[in-house]
Amino acid sequence: MGSPCRLVVDGGGQDAIDAAKDLVDDLERQWSRFHPTSEVSQVNANAGHFSIVSRNTFELVSRAVDARLLTRGRFNPLMLGQLCALGYDRSWQDGQPMAARRHPIERVPGCLEPIDLVPEALAVRIPTGTAFDPGGIGKGLAVDIVTDFLLRQGATTTSVELGGDLRVTGDPWFGDTWRIGVADPIGTGGEIAVFRPSEGAVATSSRLRRRWLSEQGEVHHLLDPLTGAPATTDVVAVTTCSASAWWAEVVAKVVLIEGSFGALALLDALGTPGLIVTADGQVQTSAPVAEPAGREREAVSA
Repeated sequence: MGSPCRLVVDGGGQDAIDAAKDLVDDLERQWSRFHPTSEVSQVNANAGHFSIVSRNTFELVSRAVDARLLTRGRFNPLMLGQLCALGYDRSWQDGQPMAARRHPIERVPGCLEPIDLVPEALAVRIPTGTAFDPGGIGKGLAVDIVTDFLLRQGATTTSVELGGDLRVTGDPWFGDTWRIGVADPIGTGGEIAVFRPSEGAVATSSRLRRRWLSEQGEVHHLLDPLTGAPATTDVVAVTTCSASAWWAEVVAKVVLIEGSFGALALLDALGTPGLIVTADGQVQTSAPVAEPAGREREAVSA
């Protein structure tokens, strides 16, 4: 998924850890839109028709459908065409510069149509003319799937991190609660706050990463479903805390797109505590879920 992964586990044994690593690789092969043989690529190539997928991929698409419904369309997983048109049509890791195409960016009508799911057959169908983007929700769900797998294998304490999305379970390494630092997105790389959950997930979405030059000027990868273009927002980063990493990812993205004027209200409406950072460096929280950062450090959501 184009991101570093870290597994820290107590209990379950080395075999469980090795199997969890293999599971991460399997999810990458199933979900990467940059692999032409991945299940996501096959679903996109078969748009307008049903595709039979694995159980994990069916869950990914189902969670994306849930997220679009729960956020009232603020999250839309069918905007891959617009993202590719902006130039993000290759892996960020391949070293090739992004280059926007010449046709204008606009919302595809099919983006508003439903995604069809048939649980009994593990079949999915996306609308004709659209493409499904696993994006951040895939990264978050991968954290959840790997965490749940390790727990089934007998792990008693887990810390699973994938590209800054982190979920912890069991007894913390030190003290009574976990300590998850929030990296300063516009400062020196230190921490601006600390979450201390008993367990759960923390995810961060930022428009300061994955930026490139296009014919429209500098752009980023977080698209506003209302315009089909990179979101124009005064929020540069959002960090959220939830029971599941996939939901924390979704909320962080839609709140960032919302902008600071409605960010805190949206966090409350979605029932997810969080922290926002604006372009001028102001930090706001929707609830007393974080404290000022100290010197010690266990895990950081960036």
